[in-house]
Amino acid sequence: MAKIILVLVATAVPVFAAGVWTQATLAGRHAAEGIPANNLATISPSKMQLKVKPDDLPVQYMIAPPY
Repeated sequence: MAKIILVLVATAVPVFAAGVWTQATLAGRHAAEGIPANNLATISPSKMQLKVKPDDLPVQYMIAPPY
């Protein structure tokens, strides 16, 4: 039982330290991802749906499978 606990602690401590180190080194690079690019990102989907016109949507054609 003591060996299992020792192995778990010996594994968990470096893994936890690696996670803390990774978060500390990558936090500055990913800080800009949380900023919306423009005001459209703050519009709710229901309000955005009202602004879409049917003519703006791309036309999709179904292709019949060969028989």
